[in-house]
Amino acid sequence: MIETPLRLRHDLSLGWGFVRGRVGRGWLRGRGDGGEMVDLPHSWNDQDTFQHGRRSYSGFGAYRREMDLPTMPGSGVWKLRSEGFYGIADVWLDGTSLARVDGQFLGFEINLSGSLAAGPHVLAVRLDNLFHPNVLPGKRDPDFLLHGGLAGRVWIEWVPALHIDTGHVEVVCTPDPDGAELLDLRCAVNGLESSPMNGRLSWSVTTADGAPVATAEPMPIGDGTLEGSTNVPKPRCWSPDDPQLYWAECRLETDGSPTDVVRVRFGITRAEFRPRRGFFLDGTRVDLHGCNRHEAIPGFGSALPPELQRADAELLKNYGCNFVRLSHYPQHPMFLDACDKLGIMVYAEIATWKSVRSARGWRRAARRQMRDLILRDRHHPSVILWGMGNESRSRKAYSELRGISNELDPARPVTYAENNLYRAHRQDTIGIPDVWGVNYELDALEDACASSRLENVIVSECCNHPTSIKGDDREELTQVATLEREWELMMNRPYLAGHAVWSLTDYATEHRKRYRRLTGLFDAWRRPKMAAELFRARYAEEPMISLFDTAPGPATPPSRFRRDVPAASNFSDRELHVFTNCESVHLRRDGEPLIDLEGAIHFVVPIGDAFEEISAAGSRRGSNIEARHHRNVRASRIELVAHDGVFTPGRTITIDVAIFDDDGVTVRDWNGHVRLQAEGDARFHTYTDSDEVVMARGEGRAYLTLGSREGEFMITALAGGLAAGTATIRIAPPGPSGAADQLVGS
Repeated sequence: MIETPLRLRHDLSLGWGFVRGRVGRGWLRGRGDGGEMVDLPHSWNDQDTFQHGRRSYSGFGAYRREMDLPTMPGSGVWKLRSEGFYGIADVWLDGTSLARVDGQFLGFEINLSGSLAAGPHVLAVRLDNLFHPNVLPGKRDPDFLLHGGLAGRVWIEWVPALHIDTGHVEVVCTPDPDGAELLDLRCAVNGLESSPMNGRLSWSVTTADGAPVATAEPMPIGDGTLEGSTNVPKPRCWSPDDPQLYWAECRLETDGSPTDVVRVRFGITRAEFRPRRGFFLDGTRVDLHGCNRHEAIPGFGSALPPELQRADAELLKNYGCNFVRLSHYPQHPMFLDACDKLGIMVYAEIATWKSVRSARGWRRAARRQMRDLILRDRHHPSVILWGMGNESRSRKAYSELRGISNELDPARPVTYAENNLYRAHRQDTIGIPDVWGVNYELDALEDACASSRLENVIVSECCNHPTSIKGDDREELTQVATLEREWELMMNRPYLAGHAVWSLTDYATEHRKRYRRLTGLFDAWRRPKMAAELFRARYAEEPMISLFDTAPGPATPPSRFRRDVPAASNFSDRELHVFTNCESVHLRRDGEPLIDLEGAIHFVVPIGDAFEEISAAGSRRGSNIEARHHRNVRASRIELVAHDGVFTPGRTITIDVAIFDDDGVTVRDWNGHVRLQAEGDARFHTYTDSDEVVMARGEGRAYLTLGSREGEFMITALAGGLAAGTATIRIAPPGPSGAADQLVGS
């Protein structure tokens, strides 16, 4: 994360006119109807994905808005910046084409004229989400959607003529033998040709909350390339249990006054993959366990607001994940910021999917994206691996990408995800990655380990069950069995650094007309399936018990993770699946003792169907927990719960929907749809235009983006025959930072 507190920054994320389809130069110059009003981030595929049989829109779109620039003192330059999106974009200012850019999931930066006049201007962006062979991933029909639109924020920033180049600020950490940490501090200063050269540059280091840690001696600007160093005497190394962060501040002064300040957030990590021994942090072996994440939600496309970026990281942490692979493209820096703060390790990669090749144009685009990805994200302590590709191979391309990584970030290893070791041998990619990534070939782990430079392997994809729809007992239990079976295959392999389940959530795709892939531990709205509870039982620290009452599931082989209780003849028609990390669990059936469970994380207990309540009580490391499951309950009403209690204008909040009986018990066999209504200034994000929520096991979820008008309004949930659910939302005034379109500066 990089901040520039002295620079004037004008956020342009609100109030864009949007047109889906082609537009001419007249529209780009500000003529004609501006179109639908939208805010950024925005995707034009927010309501046409995740629907069986419906192709999402792939084509053109355009955005336009006015901006009013103030008169700026002194000399400098305006820079237009954006966050990432897919596709090719033409950027226009006041009727003139500025640049043609590749969004490359990372965004763009355009230097505007330093003489750009104060007053109103018209900014327009015309882009597409079509297939381009040399725009990564460079594949016509990958197994994920290439969402269209400006999926990140856009802003304009005033940069003084003499300034620090944010793309060339670097903090390199090296441990000293005495236990201290040596920080090499590097930066470049631009604008020397037009500004006085009597400036000085100084560095300081603080903890995340501002406590001073170290300083470096001030140095003259010289030729504009500066290096300094300092020591952190007793560093707190970043780890999943203690994700300590620091700030390094680079301050440029001329004639005794500050001209520019750049702040870089970083962490001190001592991470290494040891040959045939796995992954280590600060000398301690750490088992990597997590998921592959796609950056999309129905109703948003890939244009996730900050609240939902952070929520995904919190979801991973709460369910015991310490690792996430960002498949299969660069993802939003806010998600990486959240991983830094929560202690989640990251495998970050460029955009590929069976598309790595030796063609010159593709390799040029891949080199550029690899370079820009590393320059943007190398200060995130959560990043432990750079990914070069997925399920495709080219010795020439991978050798070039490895060279870029070694040049820019030699301490971090590179990998790529391989699903065919035989083809890797034939195409001679053996020995290029530091760590070998295995997709599904669990019988090839030993050979894969020997194929990497560091004799180390990570399972980059596994446990893929593509039809596990939430609420279907048999499909969910098959997914559970898939995890248990593949976990068995990965046991007792010290050279295996860890694994990433495919996938964190269900997601939209049109590859082979699949439309949706139901592979997630969670559904597309981040509601857990049984497999998520199994994962949590294995890896989470907080005590948990989760109960599911089902018909007898599919036959499964024995597993160290599962215990089956023999069935009595009168109990054989229903099963209770108990997922827990407790040392022991005591079950009661309608108040009477049923059985004590221990020695596994998944128990299958025959219970029959003639009961009203199953209760479970357990403990873990001295902490007690209880859970209850009810049967034969009758749906009577809908309940709404609004999370994220600070309701400020523009915020996206999560609305959970539940079906209850008269006593407030969730009706677990209620599947269907609930219709939502909002009376005030707000918009529901549903994956169709019907404002319906998909319900499974009596639960559903919706997202609501608040408008700009303050005050109270009511949201209502309706379903035939049930008492409506209501919730009152109050939009409060924003804090001192005000609206997103405010000019902020010193």
